[in-house]
Amino acid sequence: MNSSLIRCQRVTKEDYEKVMAIYPSSEIAYGGDYLPDYFHMLIDMPNNEMYAAVIEDKFVGFTLMTTVDDGESVVTRAVRVSKEYAGQGIAGIMLKWMNKGEPLYRPEVIWHRIAGNRIHSPLLQLINKGKYNKTSEHDYRYYDTHKGPLQIKYSVIGQANQSLKAEYIDVNLLGQVLASPDHKQFLFPEDEIVVDQVPYSAIQSNAHLMVTERTTVVVSDLNCPQRTLLSISNVREASIGMMINFNVYGSLSENIREHLILHFAKFLCKSKSDYILLRCISGKGINLTLLDMAVKEFGFKKTEFYGTGLVVGRRKIAYKLE
Repeated sequence: MNSSLIRCQRVTKEDYEKVMAIYPSSEIAYGGDYLPDYFHMLIDMPNNEMYAAVIEDKFVGFTLMTTVDDGESVVTRAVRVSKEYAGQGIAGIMLKWMNKGEPLYRPEVIWHRIAGNRIHSPLLQLINKGKYNKTSEHDYRYYDTHKGPLQIKYSVIGQANQSLKAEYIDVNLLGQVLASPDHKQFLFPEDEIVVDQVPYSAIQSNAHLMVTERTTVVVSDLNCPQRTLLSISNVREASIGMMINFNVYGSLSENIREHLILHFAKFLCKSKSDYILLRCISGKGINLTLLDMAVKEFGFKKTEFYGTGLVVGRRKIAYKLE
């Protein structure tokens, strides 16, 4: 590929159709692609920047960069290249361009971070080669059901559980939890939290970046850090149906049932899809037996989907070490 034929440019709202045309969304993550539903929300957030690789007037590559950690880290959140130009170095050209002239060059940026699927991501190869350091690893557990049966189950279970120990918390209280040394040692022992596939340092200032219009945060036993359970869900509509990223942190207890009641209450009335896929994301090796039992009450069944877990890595920006 002659790199002189390619130019990189900032993506705007008006480029939505061009971005979606780069690669068929239905073929990404088995129909679980988040970008069609998230595009306009993400591009309106000041810490997100989207860029395209362009040949003539055609978008042939795309990347989404998210700035976190008080500006010290930039996360590559998405990379895609059109089938026509696959294997021709488009992604590498974009990364090189960003290192020199866009998000990664900024003087305050120290780290480049990536979260990748444990099976399908090239991140593992980069970690094995020593180009990135692994900072954390997370397990996936998938469950699925359909909207009608879930609504019936939810109505029955919700009516029987009017008094809940679990509660919603807002972005300010989430920030306090992230800032609490007492809670951090039990919830985020690696000093890192992953929300909706984006890795963040467990610091207070990141809370307002984690919570979007699609986010619900629930906590129980907040006054006892050893027993605190924190759950965060993000919901999107995809080709396959409604997908829920459900992150759990802390001590998994019977309270997980109450957490699910509160999370389901937020999205069930808004769901446009009949099929619902719940992806639980937990720390590696956490026993999810209690979650299995709880979701079964709501009519969910275990299923297989895209990958078995998430790996997070980071590297220092190379030119700043020279």
